[in-house]
Amino acid sequence: MRKWLTDNRFPLVCFLIWRIGLFAVAFLATILIPKWGGWFPYADRVLAIGGLPSWMWGFGNFDGVHYLKIAQNGYSAMFSQVFFPLYPFLIRFLNIFPKNVGLDTVLYVDPTFLYTGLLLSNLLFVFAMGVYSKTHTRTDLLFLLLLPGAFYFGAVYTESLFLLLALLVFYFWKQKKYLLTAILAVLLSLTRITGVVMVVYFAISFWEERQKLTPKKLLAVISPLVGLGFYMFYLWRMTGNPIYFLTAQPSFGANRSALPIIFLPQVFYRYAKMLVSLPVWSLSFFTVVNELTVTFMVIGGLILAFRKMKLSFWLYCLGVFLLPTLTGTLSSMPRYVLACFPLLPMCLRILSRKQKLALGIFFAVWQTVLIILFTRGYWVA
Repeated sequence: MRKWLTDNRFPLVCFLIWRIGLFAVAFLATILIPKWGGWFPYADRVLAIGGLPSWMWGFGNFDGVHYLKIAQNGYSAMFSQVFFPLYPFLIRFLNIFPKNVGLDTVLYVDPTFLYTGLLLSNLLFVFAMGVYSKTHTRTDLLFLLLLPGAFYFGAVYTESLFLLLALLVFYFWKQKKYLLTAILAVLLSLTRITGVVMVVYFAISFWEERQKLTPKKLLAVISPLVGLGFYMFYLWRMTGNPIYFLTAQPSFGANRSALPIIFLPQVFYRYAKMLVSLPVWSLSFFTVVNELTVTFMVIGGLILAFRKMKLSFWLYCLGVFLLPTLTGTLSSMPRYVLACFPLLPMCLRILSRKQKLALGIFFAVWQTVLIILFTRGYWVA
């Protein structure tokens, strides 16, 4: 353990500064925006009852409430099946805090699940930073922390778990440890639907490296589909609908669609109509601009990185980016695109030192604004 701490001193120091910064900004938010937004239900029953100040429990806002309710009660709430099972299962399994005996678990969520969720997300991100730093520069690591949606790595969300698993999948695939790769890829697709994009990465990697297909390699290639298949089988047994995670999407608003799927040009058309119809100074207009800006930045990154990075990585990033848009919205894009992390180092290479500094400051300000709004109960992603 001491050796690991020594080897990962820089990521650990960066994480501590970043984590303290998040809490500081969230505390400042309580002064700047004293009125609680409350753009989601059950905050008082799931988050505030734990005794933590709002600048701490605010990192469990929105989807975090759903994950905590699933951790305690399973998929008892209607439509909660849109949230994949691995992350809430880990919260439940790793919750070692003494439970509150006598708490009405129908109306309330035991605060210990919130404590576990916050600790789990942050510990997973620490390990992810350690893995990331082994193959990336310090500048790459710093920009990972500065990305506008990076604060979700420290929130009660799946971002840190997905990042760690994806990094480990890439690492062990390169090490040709296919059985371990397959296990991790199954877990990845049990974390979020975008985990299935690893199938594309695996298949193209074979083509790039002209490898001979063996049973272990084939198992690794199809393993993301196995994870999704497990969850679909569970949904079929529970609801009679194996794609309920998709068909329940419209219940969560943001103009989400289920079937038929919506392609990106139509999504842009929807957003163009919102831009001309929403009041310019409204928070809804800001959210639309925020989602569009992140989207166009990723598209620009994909264009810049084309032919400059391995096709397998490029197609993985393209798939992770496009898959959420098929529901007809760019909602949550600032955090979904965090899974496109292979694009980041490639795009940073073409920037000068001054350009990197300017971009870093811009990202830091952008993330600060999002933290202030998010932790005060206003939807940003």
